[in-house]
Amino acid sequence: MGVREWLARALGQGRAPEGDPQRVAAVQGVLAELAPLVELDGGRIELVRVLDDGTIHVRMRGACASCSQQASTLSDGLEPRLRTALPWMKALRTVA
Repeated sequence: MGVREWLARALGQGRAPEGDPQRVAAVQGVLAELAPLVELDGGRIELVRVLDDGTIHVRMRGACASCSQQASTLSDGLEPRLRTALPWMKALRTVA
């Protein structure tokens, strides 16, 4: 394994999100819509898993990981879009 592959694994990059493939794809579609806005500030929102109960786990990356507006980005930006697009969604959580 090369340095790049090791670093990607250590940082959690390159791992496929866990969960029902259809629900994962639906969440990733919403994240893709918001990605350009988040990337403008040097950040990224990574989907980690979608649980059967409708809970979505994301990880904040780059500038978003330590941003003071992280909670606002999630509650005012991402969560309403997910709830509108995905009626089965129950909760949005962040993981380290």
